Amino acid sequence: MPELPEMESSIALLRHESAFLSGALSVLPADWWTRDSACTDWKISDVVAHLTQGADGAAVALTRAKAGDPSPPPGQRLLDAGERASQMTAERAIAYRGEQTPRELLAAYDAAASRLTAAAGALQPADWAKPSFHRRGIIPVHENIARRIQEIAIHGWDLRSALDPAAEISEGAAAAIMSLTHRWLNACFTPVAESARFRFEVSGAAARRQDVVLAGDSFTIADSADTPADVTFRCNASAYVLLTYGRLDLSGGAPATAQLEIDGPLEKALLFTTAFAGY
Repeated sequence: MPELPEMESSIALLRHESAFLSGALSVLPADWWTRDSACTDWKISDVVAHLTQGADGAAVALTRAKAGDPSPPPGQRLLDAGERASQMTAERAIAYRGEQTPRELLAAYDAAASRLTAAAGALQPADWAKPSFHRRGIIPVHENIARRIQEIAIHGWDLRSALDPAAEISEGAAAAIMSLTHRWLNACFTPVAESARFRFEVSGAAARRQDVVLAGDSFTIADSADTPADVTFRCNASAYVLLTYGRLDLSGGAPATAQLEIDGPLEKALLFTTAFAGY
């Protein structure tokens, strides 16, 4: 059983990220809600609708898991292997958004976030490793919470970066997301016809040194070895997450708005964003 402080800190981070996003949305000009977010083909209002639906779904999943039921709730299902479901997710969010005003969308998000944090706050240490429903599989409760932090922080950046191109993901959220990166890269990997070793040297409290080794139709992730890398990305935790989740455009080199340096040929660096394009 995990230590209580680990559970408490994760739930506190969930509360913080939910409230932080609410605060950012509360000062967003009304005419910005119809603008494009950094999430491809999604308006800001669509992203908020998606986060609202996700918070409600996670609240139900946590409550059912606490009661010992990890099965899909009514109307939901596990995704098939390799199914990305991006289009389906977008359509659901757009339908939910409908004709709601920004004020109505924000109120709906706040209500859903409150239900989620209440469900998380009701958990006990004995619940932390219980199986719970997530559309990508049955996963432990603690990972379900980490995935919600991931969604809120990354989509929150999608929204905030429209106003502030230098926006970053908080160090706490980035550290939580980094524990899920291997799953994300597996989910969004697209085989390519080339091989390369990409090294990540991450600074700060969440420091790590890690290699992603691409071998055409497969890849591996491991602690950095003595083998020379084709490309080394030196970055903080926020830039690491944004790069691995497909949020940074490297076509012109390292973006000036991110704490990122690229050591190696740009065409090789771009291979990483091709193989792990995100969605």
